[in-house]
Amino acid sequence: MEIYAHESDDDKTAFRALAEIIKRSGLPFVLHSHAATRTMEDAEQNLSFEVARIVKTVAFRTRNGGIVLAALRGTRRVDYPRLAALVGVNRRDLAPLSPEEVRGYLGVEPGSVSPLSFRENSDLLIDDDVLTILPTIYCGIGRPDRTLEMAPGDLVRLAGGRVGGFSRRSSRS
Repeated sequence: MEIYAHESDDDKTAFRALAEIIKRSGLPFVLHSHAATRTMEDAEQNLSFEVARIVKTVAFRTRNGGIVLAALRGTRRVDYPRLAALVGVNRRDLAPLSPEEVRGYLGVEPGSVSPLSFRENSDLLIDDDVLTILPTIYCGIGRPDRTLEMAPGDLVRLAGGRVGGFSRRSSRS
């Protein structure tokens, strides 16, 4: 599969870097193209994927300047105290990135943050619930009009993240 098909010259380099990481891994994956989708509400309207199999990645910063990527089922919410405990910081030392910070620190648009990272000084946590999504998950890959599909265990191996419990049911799940 040609992963750069239909890519314009002004697409951000984050997508290319992430796509290369996946391609070089040799792991099975599918890259889906679709209308730009940034929220779970958009996903319900625009995508044919099972919403319960979507994994969103929420980006945080710590007071000491670190970046934390928290990957969890899209229908769930981050339990801040549990996430902070897994990261080893006080809850008050963990704050979500603003849209401008997502663009600046991660080089991607909000809604297209990937659990895969090519940036230094970032810590990935994958909610243990993600491993129960079978056979594959759908997640961001640096562009709002692309979605990566792969097995959850392969994502954990490729991303090198730590698995732990830090989500809770949202009013929507």
